[in-house]
Amino acid sequence: MTGVFPVKDAVELAKVAEQSGLGSAWFAEDYFFRGGIPYMAAAAMATEKIRIGLGVVNPYSRHPALIAMEFTTLDEMSNKRTVFGLGSGVPFWMDQMGIYDKKPLSRTKACVDLVRKIMTGENINHEDKFFIAKDIKLVFQPVRKSAPIYLAFEGPKGLQLSGEIGDGVILSIFTTPAYVKFAWEQVAIGAKKAGKSLDDYELVAYMPMVIDDDLDKAIDTAREFSKLYLPHSQPGGPLMSHAGVKPEDTQAMFEAAGKNDDALLTELITDEMVNELCLVGDKEACIKRLQEMIDAGANTIVAFPVPGTEPIENAKILGADFTHQLK
Repeated sequence: MTGVFPVKDAVELAKVAEQSGLGSAWFAEDYFFRGGIPYMAAAAMATEKIRIGLGVVNPYSRHPALIAMEFTTLDEMSNKRTVFGLGSGVPFWMDQMGIYDKKPLSRTKACVDLVRKIMTGENINHEDKFFIAKDIKLVFQPVRKSAPIYLAFEGPKGLQLSGEIGDGVILSIFTTPAYVKFAWEQVAIGAKKAGKSLDDYELVAYMPMVIDDDLDKAIDTAREFSKLYLPHSQPGGPLMSHAGVKPEDTQAMFEAAGKNDDALLTELITDEMVNELCLVGDKEACIKRLQEMIDAGANTIVAFPVPGTEPIENAKILGADFTHQLK
């Protein structure tokens, strides 16, 4: 669930997902929409069994001490059902707030290290080039001293860092089977560097989903959603490259969005792009695409809700019609 939806909808979605037998409900924190942590807290209190995932907060807008405080509180509220995502954030949004220092990997690594220290409940004194902690100690005991923290990066170095220090990795919307395979290769490099096994490592992939028997309608709905994100994708980056989107196309989208040229943006985001980057079509087409993602190595696929669709109804469909057909 993304920040375009009211919190009450997020609560209902988590309840329906749990009742439908789905494995997890995920909540995004996109600037400047509704916050992911209030979503997560509300959903945690309304459910009993389903995992609650956060994807993702960043090491710029919050100090690690605040992140640790929020993470441990959420873990207590959910009775240890939480999965926390940390990433460098979307550079475009970070620049809007004037807090992006161009060193996302180093800063995220330092943040994860300090968050984990504080989440032990012990008294922490720490200083690195990014963060300072002077006699910081939580006044309550965490229900877990090592709640899972997943990292979210697109490029090879970030994915390698995810394998090195993360308990899992969260892949951005527009993830494709080819990109999933690429991500696993990079994660494995990082894990090898740290001498750690990937047996329990989780790869989470976000996919915008529009289930509709009318393919043209589904594509048009997904295209409107894609206009919010595609123009801010990295031209020539791994995510777009593995989807076959050329750098000049991404740059053209960025320029069209900057000029508020909706007609040009609609033209630039072709049907072929939408079919490759999103989960669109009738049930059978969506099941086929989901299976391709699973075969590529995705452990957990998150159906990213698209405005104009019914996420709660889609959760029921996923539970009733999809899960027993996927291998």
